Amino acid sequence: MTDAVLITQMNIPVEMEAEFNDWYTNEHVAERVDLPGFKSAFRFVAADASPKYFAYYETESIDSLTTPTYKAILADQSDWSKKVMAKFRDFGRFCGPLICRVGRGHGANALVVRAKGGDKLTTLLTEILNTSIDVPLAVTGYLWRADAEATGDTNVTGQHIMVIEALDEETLRDIAANQLRPSVFAGLSSEKDLNVGFYRLISFMER
Repeated sequence: MTDAVLITQMNIPVEMEAEFNDWYTNEHVAERVDLPGFKSAFRFVAADASPKYFAYYETESIDSLTTPTYKAILADQSDWSKKVMAKFRDFGRFCGPLICRVGRGHGANALVVRAKGGDKLTTLLTEILNTSIDVPLAVTGYLWRADAEATGDTNVTGQHIMVIEALDEETLRDIAANQLRPSVFAGLSSEKDLNVGFYRLISFMER
């Protein structure tokens, strides 16, 4: 089990997608996974979600996301990185500790839930995660909560991201329909801060 995560999400212009995916896999992810404290990286593309691209990087601890080595790389991007990243649209970045993990292994399909709130929301999402993993064909699930200091952005305070992975998208749609109705989040997360999307895995890399 890993202790923290770096999550990124973005859109990219269609004419840039081929180069974007080449850069992301063969330079960016490889560079990140080789950093001290980084363990693995998972990249997803939307099946029915926005933004189109979503990734999470597992790390040994939240401190892995604030090391001098990592900060130096952020401050000195390659020319290729600068070119591609300049085309990002709707970019989001999130660093935070692991709150809960259930199951074992990984599925090729992911349900990604973004919600913003306090401790009661954390409790609710933990309960949903533990219930969802008992659904046939569900494989594993994670819940992370943002650390504003590690992220470097106070706007992420209270942000939660839950990922449930399964063998097929239908299983995840059933989970969403049964457990993620807007009424479930009443008083815990506003509708504008609640986002539910379906993704499929496109690449995985480990240290």
